[in-house]
Amino acid sequence: MNVYVREAHPIDGWRMASNDKDGVAFAQPTTDQGRCEVAGKCCASLHMTIPLVVDHVDDRVGHAYSGMPDRLYLIDREGRVAYKGGRGPFGFKPGELEQQIAMMLAEDKPTTTGVGRFPVLSNVAAWKMLPAAESGANGPLPAWARVTAGTLPRTTATILELEDLHRTKSPLDPKLRAMVRWVIADANRCKSSQQVAAADLKRAGGMAEEVEALRGDRSPLSAETRRALDTARELTRAAYKVSDDQMAALRKDLGDPKLVAFVQLVAFANFQDRLLLTLDVPPDAGGPLPPTGVRFQRPWVGGEAPARPPLPAGADRPPEKVADADWRAIDFPSIHKLMDGQRGREPRIPVPAGEVVQKNCPELFAKPSRIQWSRVCFGYSPMLAAPWTLGLRTFAEEAKQDRMFEESLFWVVTRELQCFY
Repeated sequence: MNVYVREAHPIDGWRMASNDKDGVAFAQPTTDQGRCEVAGKCCASLHMTIPLVVDHVDDRVGHAYSGMPDRLYLIDREGRVAYKGGRGPFGFKPGELEQQIAMMLAEDKPTTTGVGRFPVLSNVAAWKMLPAAESGANGPLPAWARVTAGTLPRTTATILELEDLHRTKSPLDPKLRAMVRWVIADANRCKSSQQVAAADLKRAGGMAEEVEALRGDRSPLSAETRRALDTARELTRAAYKVSDDQMAALRKDLGDPKLVAFVQLVAFANFQDRLLLTLDVPPDAGGPLPPTGVRFQRPWVGGEAPARPPLPAGADRPPEKVADADWRAIDFPSIHKLMDGQRGREPRIPVPAGEVVQKNCPELFAKPSRIQWSRVCFGYSPMLAAPWTLGLRTFAEEAKQDRMFEESLFWVVTRELQCFY
């Protein structure tokens, strides 16, 4: 991975005639956006294939690694610095880095990362924790379910059902939903999800050239498929950048119900990838599993979550004051201003009436819903919306987390994603 820091030779600093000759003439960026624009031009000009991330304009990464003007680092599997080159240009020696990589691989011992960060139950033990199933009982469970079944058995059950619905019952074309799932996993660098998506694509009749197109040249794919894949990737990386025109084109390609199912798939795939990556879930032995076909009895039979251990002393103390300038710059008046702007926009898809939602899923809504996103999801795609909402409610009941902690976490996530909600 490359990290773009400051311009070493900007036109308003130590300007170099050689840079001018090559057309590299930029003033030192003074904002994060400006720095990203210059970095983007660098990527395009050099046709870079290695991921490039951009340091903030306050140079926090550059200072931490003393990376100005350039420097090579090697990070081992445990996250430790295995090699630190000298500062460029004279200390920039790729040959040394190559030698260090070779030595590390030669001395590499079998690692225990395959077991993940949390215990993985056996298939038999996990099924004993889960609620009673009405179909698909005792079949092979994916590794992530064998991690979460011990502490959140009913939540695990709802996610298993939802995953199966996305893989087998979604109104999206089976090839398209597998390709979308692959592209999202690729953007998140989640290898296990990529393997599952590739297996689903082959199971749906995907040809070898279609599988290969995901990894490189996508010209063999239809324009509609390419639009969907490009939008899925951008929704994963920076959803706030997706334009009205992009969504209008996708809506024309898919129609309203499939468009909502597409967004639901993107949301679920990102949720699942973060679960797999954060818990460091090992890949399934023997390769990716086919859809489970599992459905659980309602009301729940069994699957009681174990009692939570008490918090350690001092864990409930008030948090320290946030000093980050970026966070402190946003206050409630500015949030309300953003909300007012959002209320004045035309939605990209008509919002169904609350009565439609109530009719589609009366067991979840005793009266018409006023929540806009619920009305959209339940109005167009209730089959995928219902287990997601049930999963949220089930998790709240099982996790028994502190509400202040939950709302603070919600704020952190939406703030980082620049989501007005």
